[in-house]
Amino acid sequence: MKTSLLLAAALAASSASGHSQTFVTQTLAFDGVPNYTDALVFDKYTGLASDIISIQISYSLTVEGGIFIFDNDALTPANGVTAEFGTSLGVTSTDVSLLNGSFQPVISNAKSTNSATFNLAANQGDGPSDFSPDGPDGAQLSGTVVTTTGSGNIGNVLFGQYAGGGTFTINATASQLASLSFNSGIETATTPQIASGFVTVRYEVIPEPSSALLIGLGVLGLAFRRRRA
Repeated sequence: MKTSLLLAAALAASSASGHSQTFVTQTLAFDGVPNYTDALVFDKYTGLASDIISIQISYSLTVEGGIFIFDNDALTPANGVTAEFGTSLGVTSTDVSLLNGSFQPVISNAKSTNSATFNLAANQGDGPSDFSPDGPDGAQLSGTVVTTTGSGNIGNVLFGQYAGGGTFTINATASQLASLSFNSGIETATTPQIASGFVTVRYEVIPEPSSALLIGLGVLGLAFRRRRA
């Protein structure tokens, strides 16, 4: 009877380790006036790469404030000009590979922007380099609060780079975006905005063997208790 109880406990521990998972998460913030780069230092998973089920890299990027000014100095109107103003986020590392299972960047085209379309009249007599937003040949786009998020999973062949303890650095680079769909003869200027956010690294891992063993011993103790009752 004791052999059967021990076998049941072992099976329970094996089942726990095969179907349960634990999440280990670390989030680090960045903040400033673009253009800038913040070095974010993350902890590697302290266990074995074979215990990792998945690694997710995610981000949040918020922009606010700032002004994008454009002034048509051409002698002809510029109609239907679309302006985009905001910040792009680059996530890079020289310590680990930030690639998915298809060996593509886990985070790409990350940006938070404001956009609008304008009709600008021909130049009204103001000269170059005055950057006047006054109409009808000038306009401006004010930066409102915009937040975007995204995530991606690291390819499992790269898990070894994230395991075994120690640290690695992810560089979060915030770069200002200010573009027009048509800019021939249009001069532009910007005032600073704020770009902030965070990067999160989440490990999904198999529970440590000690945790599974405790589950098995719990089942074993319960069986003995029932038998004695």
